[in-house]
Parts: sequence; structure tokens; C-alpha cells
Amino acid sequence: MNPYRVRPDWVRHLNQFGPATGDPRYIVPLDAEEMLASARGSTGLEEIGDALWHETYRRRIESIDRESGLNLLGRLLCRAETIRILQTRLRLVREWDVCPGILDEPIERPIFVAGAPRTGTTIMLELLALDPALRAPIAWEAHHPLPHGVATDAESSMALAEAEQELWADIQPEFMTLHELRSDLPCECVHFMSIEFGSNYYGMHYVTPSFDEWAAGQPDLVARSYADHRRFLQTLQHGSPARRWLLKSPVHLVTIEALFAEYPDAVIIQTHRDPLKFVGSTASTTAMLAWLRRDEVDLALQGQIAMVGFAFMLDLVRTLRGNGTLADARFIDSHYIDLISDPAAAVRKIYDRAGLDWPPGHGEAIRGYLRDKPKGKFGVHEYKLEEFGLDEATVRAAYADYVAHYAIQPES
Repeated sequence: MNPYRVRPDWVRHLNQFGPATGDPRYIVPLDAEEMLASARGSTGLEEIGDALWHETYRRRIESIDRESGLNLLGRLLCRAETIRILQTRLRLVREWDVCPGILDEPIERPIFVAGAPRTGTTIMLELLALDPALRAPIAWEAHHPLPHGVATDAESSMALAEAEQELWADIQPEFMTLHELRSDLPCECVHFMSIEFGSNYYGMHYVTPSFDEWAAGQPDLVARSYADHRRFLQTLQHGSPARRWLLKSPVHLVTIEALFAEYPDAVIIQTHRDPLKFVGSTASTTAMLAWLRRDEVDLALQGQIAMVGFAFMLDLVRTLRGNGTLADARFIDSHYIDLISDPAAAVRKIYDRAGLDWPPGHGEAIRGYLRDKPKGKFGVHEYKLEEFGLDEATVRAAYADYVAHYAIQPES
């Protein structure tokens, strides 16, 4: 066993039921067909997707079951999330069928915040979402976009969403030092893109090499994820005045061409930071996500994923912007060091570049929001590069071109 962090006693005791019975699979099975049958039975709905959707779903779940090494709580989280996601998709497919006007909703000039993790993407999203002219998906909407059962309004849906949005912090309290988890905050796109099992949501949590190998030969999966992304936004927008959508996820970097194929008029706010600050923190974040669900965490692997993976993504975007494959004018670069030193001024620069109207009193709204949410509110996230088999010189070398191109200033 390779403990990454100390767990609360209740988590440790619960997980001991796995080895106590011989295998956590005996207690929490992850059978794709049985979970789909449960979702169908609990909703009374049948239609969920075409043949490729079914194959993608089955292969993903079978790979998670066999290869992810989940402990008992990890299996419980996976089963609960999967059934809820299946129920959500069943309800959405039915809604799209009975109300086809939803899919005529225009999604125009959406704004995406994209950058490596720990570069200010989350706080940027929250500050921009203070503008009443913009709309970000809220965490509870990502999980319960349509009324159902006891989730009849925003308040009850928000309470249900706490099971997923806030349980992570109960399992590993340190997670709140990385990312505040609340069902009433704007959320990342990956949470609602999960209705397509080929999306990047699952790669954040599970090790699925056989699925990944199969998916590499299925070029349509990424495009399907973005098509569902649009349909989800259309569903939330239907019946209310259209506002410009505000969206966010670091994973958009690696699928940036597919994003623009679906949203050719999108604007990308690309966040930048000293790699020495975000690489180790990203490795710690992904390690903690793994630690929520399994007992063995390969810290050196998490270090390589954080360093090499995001260096590749950032170099890819830089190349595509530089060679004209992507319109460089559709990108707005924002530096973390500027955002932290003067948040209102940094956001104002983005408004000027994006052609957005600056709302009256918006600067004070930003300052007030940050007064109520100071840095370190939930403690300090502590980590060391050496935990992940990394060192300063290696990280600097891997990101040298990126740092030079965007003139990124080192942080003390």
C-alpha cells in the first residue's frame, strides 16, 4: 500500500470491508448492463443513445472495473455517479425528443477559460460569472439539469448535488485547499460532458488502458462529446433569455480543434502561470483525485502526467495558434501573476479584448467577492516536487519554449 495522504478514520474503516470480504467487487459490483437497467427502471425511460454510445459506455465501465484498482469507496462512488449520469442522460434524451425546439437554441460566441490546472482558471471563471450578462453552468445544474423526483427546483437540486460536489471533501478534507467544492458555484464542463462516456471526465478519475487503446481508433468520440456539450447548454438555456455562455476546463486544451469545430465563434481565455508553480500542484491534484478512489497511487506517474502531459497540450495550442490552424485573434492571454496582483484590472483587460460591456460597479463586485474568499481560506495546499519524481531544472527545461513565447514571469 502506498498511502498518499492520511485518510479520515471513517473512510479507512469503510474501505477495510473490501479485503475483509475478499474483494470489494463482492460488495459493490460495476456491471454495465445492470447499472443501465437500474437507471432505466428508476426513470421509466428507455432510449439513451446509438450503438456507438452503448459500446463506448460498456467498454469504459468494463475497463474501470478490471483495471482501475478501485477500493470499496471508489467503487461506491463510481457506481453512484454512473447511475446518476445514466439517469441524467435518459432524461435529457427524452427531453430532446419531446421538445425538439431545445436543439434550435442558439449558442453564440461562448467564452471558454482554458489553461493548465492551478493557473487561475477557477477564480477567473467565478469572477467573470459575477457579470449578470454572462451565464456559467452551476454545479447543481451539471448533475440535475431537469426537474425530477424530489429535485423539483434549484434548492432541492442543489441539496442533491451536494452528494457529489461536497462528498469529496468529506473523504479527503485536504481537497478543499485545492478547490472549493460547492453545489452553487460555477463548474467545469467535464462534469456535464460525462454523459458521453468517451469524454475526458473519466480519465480524471480512472485508469483505463484497454479503453484508451480502443478509443484511440474512434476519432468520432471527441466530436460527439462536444455535440453533447452544445445540447446540454441548449437544454439549460431553453425557456429563458439567452445570455453569453461562460465555460471552463483545462482539458479543452488537448481537444481545442474539436472545440472550435463545434463552436467556430468561441473565444478562449488562455491562462498562463510559472510552470514551477502549476506542475507540482497539478501532480498533487491528480494524485488526490486518484487517492479518493484507490489505495495505490503512482506518484512518479502523476508527476510525469502533469509535467509532460500539459507541456504537450500547451505546445500543441501554441503551434496551432502560430501556424494559423486556429485563429490567434480568438485567444485572449491572461497571466496569473497579473490576476493576483490586480484582479479587477486583469478582468477589465479581458473585457476590452473580448468586446464586452463592463457592468457598472463590476470592479467593486470583484473586490468584494475576493474579500469573502481570500486565498488560503481552507488552508494551504502543501506539496513538494520531489514527491513526484520531479525537480526544478527538469520542469524549467520542459517548459522553456512555453515560458519564452508567452513571456511568463517567474514567481517567488
